[in-house]
Amino acid sequence: MIQINRETCVRCGLCAANCCVHAIYQREDGSYACRSSLCFHCAQCVAICPTGAVSEPDLPPPVEYDSARFDISPENLLNTMRFRRSVRRFTGAKVSREELEKLLEAGRCAPTSSNSQTVRFTVLDREFEALRPRIWESFAALCEERGQKLLLRRYQNYLRHPDQPDALFYGANQMVTVTSAHAVDGALALANMELLAHTMGLGALYCGFAVRAIQRDEALRETFGVTQTQQLIGCLLLGRTDLKFYRTAPRNPANVQWK
Repeated sequence: MIQINRETCVRCGLCAANCCVHAIYQREDGSYACRSSLCFHCAQCVAICPTGAVSEPDLPPPVEYDSARFDISPENLLNTMRFRRSVRRFTGAKVSREELEKLLEAGRCAPTSSNSQTVRFTVLDREFEALRPRIWESFAALCEERGQKLLLRRYQNYLRHPDQPDALFYGANQMVTVTSAHAVDGALALANMELLAHTMGLGALYCGFAVRAIQRDEALRETFGVTQTQQLIGCLLLGRTDLKFYRTAPRNPANVQWK
């Protein structure tokens, strides 16, 4: 619940002016308050208050802005986006728990529709090798049902060499799945994590085949928290890679209409 400290509030009105649902209002004595019935806890009022008078005690404390730690030049950020690559060669060395938690924080910070925050994460780590065959089997069954013989060969190669990097996980042995009530929210969380993984020197890959395999299998859906309201948005493979890139990869020009 949003609280506004009358003693430290300077009554500038920035919080009320920025509140898109008009939950914050000014009392007759000039102080400000928040109507909890209207508030959807986006906490922009907490972020915009110059004196820190606005708070939401039920949530973790905010991080104070510091230009040296927060600001990135537009050109550097754009080049980071250009240089990131989908990785399909992992060494098998694991990402640490600390690094995984940092990646999850990046996903948590992504915007959500009306601040709904329905995004959920499942980190497949200790149980990866136990679930790997089940995901492969579901993927193979899907390929058989659809007559996708070329993709089915990947499964056959995996059966011949189960201890080698395969053409589904590529040597990765950790994966983060994202579910959400809103597809865009989950996709934004995944994009945040994948981009941060690049800056951390990690390999990452959106694994659409794993998504299809999980969606097909009821037990896998339950394992990863997929329900009627929580749809599976994506699977992000993570791990160390020995690949080194020297330049960006060429892409087609943007397909844009100017109106």
